[in-house]
Order: sequence, then C-alpha cells, then structure tokens
Amino acid sequence: MSQSFYDAMAPWYDLEFDEFDADVDLYRGYAAIVGSPILELGCGTGRLLVPLAEAGYQVTGIDNAPEMLEHARRRLQRAGLDNVDLRQLDMRALASFPSEHFQMVFCAVNSFLHLETPDDQLLALRGVRSLLKPSGIFVVDLFHPTPSTLLGMDDRMQHDGGWTLPDGARIDRFSQRHLSPSRQMIETTLFIDRTSPDGDVRRSVSSYRTRYIHQFEMLALLDAAGLELEGIYGSYELEPLEDQSANMIFVAHAR
Repeated sequence: MSQSFYDAMAPWYDLEFDEFDADVDLYRGYAAIVGSPILELGCGTGRLLVPLAEAGYQVTGIDNAPEMLEHARRRLQRAGLDNVDLRQLDMRALASFPSEHFQMVFCAVNSFLHLETPDDQLLALRGVRSLLKPSGIFVVDLFHPTPSTLLGMDDRMQHDGGWTLPDGARIDRFSQRHLSPSRQMIETTLFIDRTSPDGDVRRSVSSYRTRYIHQFEMLALLDAAGLELEGIYGSYELEPLEDQSANMIFVAHAR
C-alpha cells in the first residue's frame, strides 16, 4: 500500500476501526507472558498501542505513513500516555533498533499483507528475527484465504458502512475488490462519500494492493527467516485453525 493511500485514509480510518477490540485481549495476554518492550509493525492510528501502554508495558509503534502516526499521537495524548515511542519506519527496515531488543513483536489485522512480494515479506520477517530476545515471540494476524472468502472478491461494489460526523456531515464508504489468483493479489478501491448537512456530496477515491498468504506458505516464510512456530490459531480466542476459520494467527519465536 502506498504512503499516499495511508495518508488519504487516515482521517476516516478510525470511523471503522476505533471500536474494534476483538484482538486486544490476545496481545495483552501474550504481553503478560513475555513482558516488554513490545513493538507493533504497522501501528496505524494506535488502536492497540493504547491498551498495551495503559497496562504498563513499554511499547513502540512503527508506521510509514505520517498522517496515521499523527492520529496515533493524538489518540495517545487523549489517553494521557506519553511513554509510547512512535516512529515513521517501514517494517522492512528494522535495523535502526538494537538486536535482540523486544520481548514481543506483532503485526495485527492483515497489515503484513501490504508487503506485496515474497522477498519483501521475508525481509521483514528476518528483521523481526533479529529484534527478538531469546525468550520473545512474534505474533501475526492474517485473514484465512478460504475458497468462499476469495470468491467473494468478485468486483462487486459494496457499502462498508456509514457514519455521522460531529458537524452533521455523513461519511459513506464503498469498496470494490479485484482478485488475481495467479499473483495472489487483491486490488482494492475505496470510495469515500462525504455528504454535508446541506446535501452536497464529495467523493474521494483511493486504491491499494495486498498479497494474501496461504498457511503453508507462511510457515515456509517463517522457517526461512529463522523463526520457529509455536502455534497456529483460527481465532482471537486461540481456537484451532479449521477449514472455516476467519483468521490465521501465527505465533513464533526466534530459532
């Protein structure tokens, strides 16, 4: 995903994800086991940084979109937190951190899929491997690309949601996804309609690409990066990965 897309979406990102907390207990639970410091790759507007910092953990968040990070800073300020390290950094360029520094590194809600090539994915994972302490863990949350999920990406325009802003304006988001199975690529176009209180409608259009990953492909990437699997799960409650699981949550440690 390009930086320009991140920045264009930053003002509207929290409208959809601000209340999403299904994965919070997952990361707090692992943090309670391994401790801090903790690094989030692709932290966006800081949705997960706040509950981890409020629990007393030393947290760092990286993202390569300055507008996303600015929203994260404001979120942290509203929460009265000044102990979170925010850095504008690509997850493929982790050499600025000391080796074996973090007890936990995690990448939430498909952020890892914005790396569009296997080489980039492996580069990021090797960087993670170098940052983990011997007792540390890596957690990555991906969607499970089942046939029914992929078949649903058939170029139809769909309405994702509508929200009313404090000034009375309404935001409606529509999306259209095109699947390229031969490249394992999903091309997504988002349409943001802002309707002012007097009925004037303005539309902005942005697009991005993600490369989806199958289970055994991810296992091979982790192995090639020097990461050893601890478990694969199909939900935030750490249920087993099954045919119809919505998520693939991989937990690994440095080999």
